[in-house]
This record gives sequence, structure tokens and C-alpha cells, in this order.
Amino acid sequence: MTRRSLRDRNNAAIGRDADSLPPPVEPSPDGGQRTAAAAEPATAAAPPVAAPAVAPPTPRPPTPAASAAGATARLGIYLTPVEFDQAKAGYLADWTNGGSADTFARWIAAAIDTHAARTPRQRAAQALPKARGDEHTGGTRSFSIPAATIRRMRAAITADQHAGRWPSDSAWCGEAIALAVSTARDRNGGALPTPPPRLPNRLVR
Repeated sequence: MTRRSLRDRNNAAIGRDADSLPPPVEPSPDGGQRTAAAAEPATAAAPPVAAPAVAPPTPRPPTPAASAAGATARLGIYLTPVEFDQAKAGYLADWTNGGSADTFARWIAAAIDTHAARTPRQRAAQALPKARGDEHTGGTRSFSIPAATIRRMRAAITADQHAGRWPSDSAWCGEAIALAVSTARDRNGGALPTPPPRLPNRLVR
């Protein structure tokens, strides 16, 4: 085995010392020191950004006008059998002559609206006298008509009361129906058709 010289041993020692030295130190911007390995900090990955939640569209409530337009109410009208048959005949006569009311309830509502559009003086002048013998021989008929029509009827009855007439709801509606029947008879040449015992639910041309 060859014995190394003193120079060889010194050079080997210097090499081992160089390998064990710490990495060089660089000055940091804030005056401190940092090693070369820490000079460039690792950039952390940004967390994923969640997409904003989209709320479902809120259903729009029906407008007051639409709700009011479809509102109906029940109205009870006392009619004798003769008055009821004449009302059905007037309804059929008006339909035959081009009327737009395709249900009996709509015809009744139109008769009430027409009567409410008259002035209290006109209603008093056109009211037909009711025979005493026809009283208490009929019954109350219920009709589903627009609530707006009932409001106009109430306003007209109040106007009649201010003018000195005090008809009940049934009497006022009876006047409206009787005038509508008279008008339908005139349009039909002075006669009315014979109504069936039971009207169709809706008339179709």
C-alpha cells in the first residue's frame, strides 16, 4: 500500500471541508440575510374559485288586474217559475240573434250590467209592475257572475235609494231581467222561443 504524502492528505482535507460548508448567504431586501436556496420562495397554488350560485327565478305573482278580472261571486235572485222561464227564453232568443253570452249566467250578468248603466230616473220609469199573485210562488236561483258586476249593482241600488226608491236585491235584479227579456222579445220579432226544462251548460254555434 502506497503511503500518501503530506500534500495529498492536506488537499483531501480541504475538499472535505468545502463539501460541508453551508450554502452562501444573500442579503434580503429588508436588511436580513437569506440563503441562496430560499432566495426565490415557492409560489403557492391559488385555491379554485367557486362559481357564484345562481338563484332560480322567482315566479311572478298574478297582477291585481288579472286577479280582479277573473273574480266571481254567487248572487241569489228570487224568481217565480214564469220569470225564470222567460229569462231562459230571452237568453236563447238573444243567442239566436247574435248575442255573445254563451252561458245563462253571463246573460244574467249582462242584464244586470245594462240595468246598472241606466240612471235612477230611467230605472224608475222602465220598472215593470210585478203582479201580486206571482209573489211567494218561486224560489231563489243562484248565479255565479263577475264580482265587478255585483259592485256596479250595489252602487246602482244605492243611487236608487238616494232617489227615493228602495228595491231589494232580488227586486232590483228582477227588474233588470224583465227589461232584458222585453228587449230580447223585441229583437226576436215580438215572440220568445220555448226554453227546454234544462239549458245546456254552454251554447256553441
